[in-house]
Amino acid sequence: MNTEHSHPRTHTGTVDRSNPKAPKRTFAKSIVANSRRLRQRIGVAIGLCLGMTALVVTLG
Repeated sequence: MNTEHSHPRTHTGTVDRSNPKAPKRTFAKSIVANSRRLRQRIGVAIGLCLGMTALVVTLG
């Protein structure tokens, strides 16, 4: 039984089969990243507004 392999075994999930000459899709990635950042900022702004409203109602 031959236990030595001429090349290391690679898992098919780790092999990059994309065409290196194909254009990169950075445009869509940047839109997704920008929308994620915008949603986080909107969430923070809504949280601050609700907190300030609760504070005013409690103290008022």
